[in-house]
Amino acid sequence: MLSSGCVLTCALLALAIALHHQVPVLFACSVILLVSLMMLFLLLGHYTRRRQRILATLEDGIKSIKDGDLSLRISPTPDPDLARLIDLYNQLTTNLKQQKQKLNQKELVLDSIVQASPMATLLLDKQRHIVYHNAAARQLLKKQPGALTGSSLEVACDDLPSALAQALNSGYTGMLSFEQQEQKHTYYLGVEPVTLNYQPHSLVICKNVSAEQNREEIMLWKNAIRLISHELNNSLAPIQSLTGSAQTMLSQQKHLELLPDMLDTVSQRAHNLSEFIQRYAEYARLPAPSCAAHAIAPLLERLQALYPFTLLGTVPADTGYFDVAQVEQVLLNLLKNAHESGSDKAEISVRVVQSQTRLRFAVVDRGSGILPGNLHQALQPFYSTKAQGTGLGLSLCHDIITAHQGQLRLRNREKGGLMVEFDLPLGENTH
Repeated sequence: MLSSGCVLTCALLALAIALHHQVPVLFACSVILLVSLMMLFLLLGHYTRRRQRILATLEDGIKSIKDGDLSLRISPTPDPDLARLIDLYNQLTTNLKQQKQKLNQKELVLDSIVQASPMATLLLDKQRHIVYHNAAARQLLKKQPGALTGSSLEVACDDLPSALAQALNSGYTGMLSFEQQEQKHTYYLGVEPVTLNYQPHSLVICKNVSAEQNREEIMLWKNAIRLISHELNNSLAPIQSLTGSAQTMLSQQKHLELLPDMLDTVSQRAHNLSEFIQRYAEYARLPAPSCAAHAIAPLLERLQALYPFTLLGTVPADTGYFDVAQVEQVLLNLLKNAHESGSDKAEISVRVVQSQTRLRFAVVDRGSGILPGNLHQALQPFYSTKAQGTGLGLSLCHDIITAHQGQLRLRNREKGGLMVEFDLPLGENTH
C-alpha cells in the first residue's frame, strides 16, 4: 500500500516537473527515481544502523547474563521483528533475577544452618584443598577463618592428635577412639563424594562424641550391673537358703531324706548361673567372621527343622559371602524371638531377596512387637524386653551383621508384629 503510494507520488511529481520546465517526461522520471533511490538508501542505512545497535545491545545483554550481571534491560523498539526479541530478553532477565534471589536466600539459610551445626563440616576439591568450612571445623582445627580456605587438609590438621589427623587425611568413615593424656576420645567421621559445577568434591564431617559415648557406656554398665546383680541374686539367694537349711538338718539329724532334692536344686541353680556367665563370655569373645561362599537354601533348611517358618518367594540361586555359623546364629536368634513373641506360627515368615551386590534377609511375625520408644534401644547390649532375657540376643545379631559390613534394622509392622531386616554381601569384593 505504502509502496504503491510512493510510486504514484513519484510519477505525478515527474509529470509536473516535465510540464513546468518543458523537459522530457522520461528525463524528469529519471531524476526523480535517482533522488528517490538516494533517499531510500539513506533510510535503509538508518534502519540498518538502528537494528545493528539493538542487536549489539542484545549481545551485550547476553554477555552480561553470562557474567552473572542481570541488571541490563533494553528499551522497547517500534520494529515489530525486534520488539518481540527484546521483550523475551527482558522477561528472561527478570525471571533469572528472581530465581537468583531465591537461590541466594536458600544458600544463606543453608549456610546459616551449616555454620550453626555442632558437627565440623569441610568441603574439599579433588586436590583435597578446603573450599568451604563451618565454625565447628575452625574450632576443631584451631584455625582462623582466613587460614583454612584454600589450604590443604593435611596442613589444616597439623594441630590435631595424630590418630585423628591420620583418619581425616585417609578418608576414614566411622567411629574413631583413641587416648590422649590418659583420656579417651571418640569421634564420628564421615566422607561423602559430591559433584559441584561438574567437578568432584568430598564432603567431610567430624564430631566429637566423647561425652555422648561416655554417657552411653555408663548406661550400658549400669544395665549390665543391674542385670548381673539380678541374675546372681536369683541364683545365690536360693543356694544360700538351701545350704543353711541343709546345715540345720545335718546338725539336728532330722529330715535327712530331703537332702538329695535340696542338693539337686543347688546344683541346678549353679548350672543356670554358669550358663548365664558363659553367655556373657561368648558375647565378649565374638570372633571376626570367617567368610566364604555359601548357598542359602541349605542354611534355611537347617533352620526350618529347628524353628518352622513360611518361606516367602524363592530362594536366590547365587551364593552369599559370609560366616555361615555366625549368620545361622543370627537367624536362629531371630526365629526364636519370633516364636516367643506370641505370634501364630503360621505368621512367622522369612524372605531372602537378591540385589546387585547384596543379599537381603527379613524375618517377620505377628507378635507383640516392640514399643516404638524402645526400638532404638533394642540393639544395645543388656537391654531386653523379656522378663528373663539377658539383653544379648539382638545385640549379638547386630554385632555379627555389622562385622559382615551389613546393617540390621527393626521396625514394627502396621497390623502388629515385628520385621527384622539385615543384608549380607554376595561376593568377596562387594562389602
